[in-house]
This record gives sequence, structure tokens and C-alpha cells, in this order.
Amino acid sequence: MRKALTAVVALLILSAALFAQEESPAKPIAIGDFDNSGEATFGYRFIDVRGYRPQFDQMFNLRSGFRLLDLNMFGNARENTTPFADRYSFTASGIGGDPFPSAQLMVSKNGLYDFRVNWRQSYYYWNQNDNVALPITSVAPAFTTGLTTNHDWSTVRKFASADLTLHATRNLQFVFETSHTSNDGNVFTTRSLDFFNSPAYWGAFARSNPYYLIAPLQDSTGRFTGGLDYTHHQWTFHYKAGYQTFDENMILNEVASGQTSINPVALSQSQPLAQLSWSQSRRLKTPISEFSFVGKINSRWEWRGSYVYNRYHGPAALDESANGIGPVSAGAGTAPYAFSESGRATVTQPSHVVTQGFTYEIRNWWDFDVDYRYLRFTSDAVSTHESLLNGTAQSTGSDDIVWRNGMHDLNVGMTFRPAKNLSIHPGIRLLKSDIESLENGVIDDARTKRINVARPEIGFSYRPISSLSVRGDLRSATSGASYTAISPHTWVAGRVMVHYQPLPQLSIDDSLNISDSSLVDSNYKTNIRANSTTVSYAWNDRMSMFGGFTYDSFYAAGDILFARGPAPLSGMLSDSAINRVWQGGLEIKPSSHLGIRFTGNYDRTTGEGQVNGEPPAYGPLKWPMATTTMYFNFPRAGRLSIDLQRTYYSEQLVPVNNYSANLLTLRWTRSF
Repeated sequence: MRKALTAVVALLILSAALFAQEESPAKPIAIGDFDNSGEATFGYRFIDVRGYRPQFDQMFNLRSGFRLLDLNMFGNARENTTPFADRYSFTASGIGGDPFPSAQLMVSKNGLYDFRVNWRQSYYYWNQNDNVALPITSVAPAFTTGLTTNHDWSTVRKFASADLTLHATRNLQFVFETSHTSNDGNVFTTRSLDFFNSPAYWGAFARSNPYYLIAPLQDSTGRFTGGLDYTHHQWTFHYKAGYQTFDENMILNEVASGQTSINPVALSQSQPLAQLSWSQSRRLKTPISEFSFVGKINSRWEWRGSYVYNRYHGPAALDESANGIGPVSAGAGTAPYAFSESGRATVTQPSHVVTQGFTYEIRNWWDFDVDYRYLRFTSDAVSTHESLLNGTAQSTGSDDIVWRNGMHDLNVGMTFRPAKNLSIHPGIRLLKSDIESLENGVIDDARTKRINVARPEIGFSYRPISSLSVRGDLRSATSGASYTAISPHTWVAGRVMVHYQPLPQLSIDDSLNISDSSLVDSNYKTNIRANSTTVSYAWNDRMSMFGGFTYDSFYAAGDILFARGPAPLSGMLSDSAINRVWQGGLEIKPSSHLGIRFTGNYDRTTGEGQVNGEPPAYGPLKWPMATTTMYFNFPRAGRLSIDLQRTYYSEQLVPVNNYSANLLTLRWTRSF
């Protein structure tokens, strides 16, 4: 890497002395009836990583090798020709192994059609080092391995879509859309071994013994719709109808035969898992109907609304079997066990969403807005199930589980413009959610609840002078009930954003965010404070720079309760962190052909998370990163660029995740 870097820098310096003439713009290339132009960037990346490579992959997921970094192609039909299209464009980036490749194609002909295709992939990777000694003092030995998340994944999500618009008239268009999304990969997770109607003593075993499992994941969603857009005077109408499918399959198996729980206590280590087979699947289909409109009743009244309907329906299945060493009864020791369970269900999930809204211009400086949304969602799962423990039936029969959620959402607001440079937006949002759960026709009181929420807010925008603008808002919420132990009862938040440009070359931006929430029942509260400042300065067209600093603090605490099995664990959970980020950059152009750019940032986090007074399992870390780019424009040939990046990651409590990395990328950009 050092030899390659030295050679390229020498080449750039020599080129700067040899070339002085300006590069003339490239002429379009004539192919058929089109004038074509574009730009392509090819490159090769070298990577040197030392330390824990999975942590680098989690944060960057970059690989060595050749890449098509960017490709842009454009074409316009020449005059006096009648091709199938008037224009087209094609763009692509990250092709060849980068974590977020994408491609887009657009073809259109004026007054006839527009056609667009989009494709992209997103790679997700997470693998913390689980072979680490943590200072957990409530177990023996005092420093032990195992009490990490033990959750890892390496998955790829793919998105593909195509849209076709046919222009029947100036006011009427027919639209067709299709899309497909998939998610595939391997997931490593932990799962407790439990089954339908397990005995009471099994609860303590299940709670204390999560096992490390591999879970290949595969799901996909397909959608196809057709409809129309119609405009009449000041009214527009949109309607789509179609079909959508969702398929999900997941399989869980033990990683190795005879593996023990991730819980390091002695009893858990004497209860190995010999075999596990777990599979679950869903296949749901639904018709789609989407209608919306917006229009002017008169010069002051605007009316808008929509209605969306779908009804998912399809089968779901679950099969599980396991055997190993476990409890035989409460306090009676351990022995071999074998259990199995299976279930089959038919799921029906209709939903209706209706919106209505009005905007009324009371005066030319005063608007009044009302928006109402009603959601009705129902899930009805009719299932049959059975389970066996050591050959004895534990559960058999059928269930009809129904969930209903009816939500009313009313948003009322106004906009005042008392002066040309001042705008004020007061408003209030009222929500009522009725959640109802039934099992075999009997209401489940623990899961049935009505929740009322009021959320007043006020926003403003002020520009006292041409070089200064200030925007902000203050929001709050009060809930009459909380559905979970971390659903806040009260919430208050505010933000202010300031932009100041005293000189054409100098700009200063600052953003302040504050948020507090609490729930008295579980002693839960959060406090968030964040401020970010950025200063940018352009000395001239040959030199510019920027710098910034971000500070944010986070604190959360609340009571916890694990109630499954005897003697539930309870205590206090707390999480706190202070994050500081310094960043800066400089770009200079010694000549019209040569440029140098430097950017860097330094992240520093302090804080810790604790449960029941235990020493923290994670805490302070630092993560700096710097990038230097040098480029040279070769007249009539292209641009050669070199990117050199240096970064490292350092955790204080779990140093086994630490790494350092050097990245060198050589890029060649050619216009045509």
C-alpha cells in the first residue's frame, strides 16, 4: 500500500508541472438517433485491517478489489428523428462488492410515457466478539465469558421496482407499478426452550437457559398495482388497485451438539442441549385498494382525503422439537428430556385507513388546518396446536386469538404570518387508541386498553435580517395510559435551529435538541440533550474549509421485572452516555488541474449501562477517522484520484472488539 501511494503521489505532482491548458468539454457521442454523454468512475481498493475484523465489517463492510464506483449515462433524441424515446438516463454506483450498490434507469417520451426502474441492495453485518471476559460479579468466576448479546447476523436486503406512466391525455394518466423486496442471510440468536402449557418448574429452566442458535432467514414481499391519475380544473384524483404477497420462512438449529446455555452459572453448564429443530413460516396475500384526492372548493378552501384497504390472509405454521438434559420437577434434579410442539393457523388481517383534511385561508396571513385519520386493524388467528413432554401430552386443542385496534387521530393547527419575516405554527394532536384482545371469544383484560394522548405543539420561523434565520418548535405529550413499561406517560421536547451568514463566504449553523419523558408506574425516565455547531468558510474558489462540534447526552432508567418462573428478578436498569464528535475539513486547489481535500472526525463516547448494580458490560469508546483525497485532471483523458483513509476503533471495557484499518482507493473518472 505504501509503494502504491508513493508512486501515485509522485505521478500527480509530476502531472501538475506538465499540464497547464484547460480541458475542453467532451462532445456528445452519436449512436442511432441519440446524442449520448456520461461519466464513469472505476477504482481499486486496498484494505489493511488489524484487530477484530468483524467490527470493521459491521461499521464499513468494505472489501478489497476492483469496483465500478459510479456510472452515469444520458441520451437525448436528435432533432428531426422519431425514436421510441425522447430521452433516457442510467446511473449505477457501488457495483462489484460494496455494501450499498444501486442502479436506476429512466426512459421517457413527451406526452406518451415515462418508465423508471430502480434496484438496490443493502448488506447488514453484526458480529460482536462473544469470547470476552466481562466483570460480572454475581456469578462465579468473577470474570467470565458468555454474558454478551450473542446475536449476530449477515443479511442482504434487495429492492427492485418498476413504474410505468402512460399519458392518455393531458389530464389523464394510467399508472402501473411492480416491486419486489427480499431479505436473506444467516442470523445467530438466542432462544429459550419453551412450549405450549409447559409445567411451572419449566419456567425457571427456560428463563435461565437461553441457547445460541443459527437461524437462516428468508422473506420476500411482492406487489403489483395499476391505476389512474386524473386532473380536473383544481382537483386531482388518484386510484390504485392490485395485489401483494408476503412470504417468511425461518429455521432454528443448534450450532453444535451438546452445547450449553450462554448462562455461565454451574447449573446451566450441566444442562446441555443435544438437538433442536425449530421451523416457522407465514404466507400472506392481500388485495390492495388505494384512493386519494386533493382539490380547491373555492379560493380559500382546500379539501383532501384518502382511503386505503387491504386484507392479508393466509396460513402460518410452527414445528419444534428438542432434547437434552433438564429438570424433571421442581427441586428434583436433572434428567434427559424430550419435548415437541406443533401449530397450524389461518390468519386474517383486514385494515381500513381513512383520512380527511381541510385547509382554510382565513386571511392572507392566517391559515387553519384540520386533519383526521381513522385506522381500523383486526388480526384473527384460528389455530390448532399440541405439545408433548417426555411422551406425555401437555396441550392439545384449538384457539381463536383476535386483536382489534381502532385509532382516531385528530390534528388541528394554524399558521400565522404577522410579518413578512415571521411565521408561527400552533397546534394540537389528539389520539385515541382502543386495543382489544380476545381469546376464544373472552376478552383478555391484561392486553385490552384504551389510550388517550394529547400532544400540543408550537413552531416558529423567524428571519430578522437577511443573514440570520431561526427555526424551532416545542412539543409535548400526555398519555392517559401506558401499554408497556417503557411507554412514557409524559413527554416534552424542543429544538432550535439557527443559520447565520455574516459574509458570503462564511456560514454558521447550530442545532439544539432537548427531550424528557417519564412513566411513574415503572419509575422510567429518559433525558436527552444534543447540540451541534458547524462553521463553513470559503476563502475563494481555490480554498475552503469547515469545522464542527456535536455534543449529546443520553440517560435512561427504570425498574425491570422478569416474572416467568419462581423468584422473579427485579431491580433497576440504567443507561447513560455522553457523545462528543469533532469534525473538520479543508480543500485546496493549487492549480486548475490539481486538488487536495482532507476531512476528519473524532468520536468520543463516555457512559455505561448497568442492571441491578452490576459493573457495566459496555462503556467508553473512541473512534477517529481521517480521509485525504488528491486528484488531478488530465486534459482530454480524465481524472485520477487517490483516497487514503485511516481509522481505528477502541473500546475501554471490551477491547477484544478493537481494530485499526488503512484504506487506499485509486479512482479513474472518464467523461464521454
